[in-house]
Amino acid sequence: CQANLPEGAVRNPKKHFDAKTRTGTAATYSVTGIEFQPDFVWVKSRGRAIDHALYDSVRGVEKRLETNNTDAEVTGDTTGLTAFNSAGYSGGALDQINGTTATNSFIDWMWKANGAAVSNTNGTITSQVSANQTAGFSIVTYTGTGANATVGHGLGKALGLQIVKQRSAGTVEDWEVWHSGIANTERLQLNSNGAKVTSATSWNSTSPTSTVFSVGTHQNVNESTKDFVAYCFTDVPNYQKVGSVVANATADNAYADTGFKIGLLLIKCSSTTGNWVM
Repeated sequence: CQANLPEGAVRNPKKHFDAKTRTGTAATYSVTGIEFQPDFVWVKSRGRAIDHALYDSVRGVEKRLETNNTDAEVTGDTTGLTAFNSAGYSGGALDQINGTTATNSFIDWMWKANGAAVSNTNGTITSQVSANQTAGFSIVTYTGTGANATVGHGLGKALGLQIVKQRSAGTVEDWEVWHSGIANTERLQLNSNGAKVTSATSWNSTSPTSTVFSVGTHQNVNESTKDFVAYCFTDVPNYQKVGSVVANATADNAYADTGFKIGLLLIKCSSTTGNWVM
């Protein structure tokens, strides 16, 4: 019985994460009624084959990334997300996040980090970090060096999931993903349906610690002078879980116990080709 589960550190999950659906208006709009000021907003049309749109407060407003492709960060996105507000966010008429068609329903996934980023010198690369240790989520930006390095993530606990994207203008690089369910010599790519592959130069064959994650010499995570963003997640009992499950291909299905009711589920088959499913 859910009522008998122990209470976690996050007493009210809606103070740290929320998901809202809405109808596009092709005009300026505001998402309201959220119990926190979001630092990370992920928007997707539910009825159209159109790009995802990701915004965060560390990179700043009007700067968009798209998880389904290799494009660099779009800047000056004046009709995209224009403000992070105390109880939601404001946006414009960008078709990708607010278009009007016969299938103009959208979903917003919103996370709280910790507002303005602070300098973090735990790694060999100084990073800018907005970290919500209570909810196990941080936004990290850094500039690559081209040499094996470490980057501070600010969460005080070893990461279970890190998603890294090179964002500098003119670059076309894949989204690199490490998950605790794969080896530290392997990676997945958020913009690809491919299986995990060996890539010792992605994470320098080193697992994250309570203070840093490692990057190797691969251009997707550490090209010299290029700018990067990382979205980092840790386990939080009764609130957030990074895990894996082995499929059994039977009618009774595989089962994974998270310990809580799920607000967002992200799944990827790591051993063979298969789409990411949210």
